[in-house]
Amino acid sequence: MIYDGISAIGRYRGLAKGLDVLIDWLGEHDDWRDLPTGRNEICGSKVFANVQDATTRTAGSAHYEVHRRYIDVQVDLVGCEAFRVTPGATVPLEDFDEARDYQKVDAAPQNGDEIEGTLAKGHFAAFFPGEPHMPNLVCTAAEPYPIHKICFKVLADEFWED
Repeated sequence: MIYDGISAIGRYRGLAKGLDVLIDWLGEHDDWRDLPTGRNEICGSKVFANVQDATTRTAGSAHYEVHRRYIDVQVDLVGCEAFRVTPGATVPLEDFDEARDYQKVDAAPQNGDEIEGTLAKGHFAAFFPGEPHMPNLVCTAAEPYPIHKICFKVLADEFWED
């Protein structure tokens, strides 16, 4: 996981081909925060933006998600969300969905090493393939609330030439 200010994303150049494409694209498009809701292609299916209107949720009603092919680079545009990452063992709740590059999991009972953070005010979080993460959690409010965000999907290097 990477957690930093979006203005500092350039310091992560060289970590992944697709991340470099995204960094270049962000530098060339001052209006990226104004993308329309839905899928916006940046480099075909290798790098794209999913602009979402979502509602936060409590951790008790959420599960971790895992991807195999894509890095999620998440940025809140309006509102604030919390997130969690678990570096330990997980328990699958469903079979991995190859078409969606998605699996829902829970942290294993003995796993107590969750990492928490907050997306707001120009920060981003990048979650790498195989890294269980739980986005869209309530920040400080006790009740869920709407947010507007972008989840940039960046294809991992091992799939880049497919």
